[in-house]
Amino acid sequence: MKICVVNQKGGVGKTTVSVNLAYGLAKAGKRTLLIDLDPQGHASVIYLPEVPPGRTVNELFADSQVPLAELIHPAQVGGVPVEHLSLIPANIRLSLTAEAVVSRKFRERLLERKLKAVEGEYDFIVMDCLPSLNTIAVNALYTTDFVLIVTDYGRYSLDGMADLFATLDEVKEGQTYTYKILRNKFRVSTTKTNEYVEAQLAPVREHLLETVIRNTEAIAQSQMAGDPVLVYDPRGNGAADFAALTAEILRHG
Repeated sequence: MKICVVNQKGGVGKTTVSVNLAYGLAKAGKRTLLIDLDPQGHASVIYLPEVPPGRTVNELFADSQVPLAELIHPAQVGGVPVEHLSLIPANIRLSLTAEAVVSRKFRERLLERKLKAVEGEYDFIVMDCLPSLNTIAVNALYTTDFVLIVTDYGRYSLDGMADLFATLDEVKEGQTYTYKILRNKFRVSTTKTNEYVEAQLAPVREHLLETVIRNTEAIAQSQMAGDPVLVYDPRGNGAADFAALTAEILRHG
């Protein structure tokens, strides 16, 4: 299964979800490939302390002759390899690559073509997209069969959702895919805002995942420590929520 983690609004926690979901799937024994498609490269630094130049996702889009297998790195946490988890990293150069790709023929299919060479080697491919619907994100949407839309409980968290659905309709025309919405950063104390967000999500309730990720201090601290929360605080609420998310995704997969 190819999972595209997306929302064009920033700050909703897409990378945190991608990093922890990929880890959870790998710990469940599933061969998992995490592809960082965000120029900030935050998912990359979690699993690869030093991103080698010339062996990133940039080359996938910039050079059609580069074998995808040469861009795949074993993931590690704290210097210890993570069994079943691999990574294609990104860095800031991806922004320039995205601009160059715009003029390419069949530009939305570049990732799809490359993944065909390796997708049989993985049970899950998780793609962490940047907060934009640019050419790189469209590539991820085109190739995916499971769109995971991450939203939070902020007042403006649902802004742009209509544009995302419109892009999905255009990109995925004629393709079979599933989309689910993950509610992230839930706080019990923000009652009115929670009610507002839930009311706004009512028309797509059948697409909501059962799992809701709570906003916990351990998740914030794990980001600063550069670890998945499943490693940083394995017995906490954040780890429990991501374990539940992993189990729910496995049921879909």
